[in-house]
Amino acid sequence: MKVNFDRKSIKVVVIVFCALFFCLNIVLADFSGSHDGITKIGFPFVFYQDTDGKCEHCENLKLFNIIYLIVDVLVCLLLGIVTVMGAKRIKK
Repeated sequence: MKVNFDRKSIKVVVIVFCALFFCLNIVLADFSGSHDGITKIGFPFVFYQDTDGKCEHCENLKLFNIIYLIVDVLVCLLLGIVTVMGAKRIKK
């Protein structure tokens, strides 16, 4: 199975990737940090975590993991490529 990506397909992959990354991270995030909880952002791995300073030992609960961010980006990019390939295959 050979799939050729032209410039238009690459632009569509980038648009789908951005939409997936933004939507998945916003919809699946837990924004309870402002209400005595922990804000967690990331799909499938949490790459950002914060408490907004509403706890006694907040230093160990703050987290930004660049490796998980890169993995999240790669997963969404892979999902975008698979989505565009599937759409091209159905269109034929």
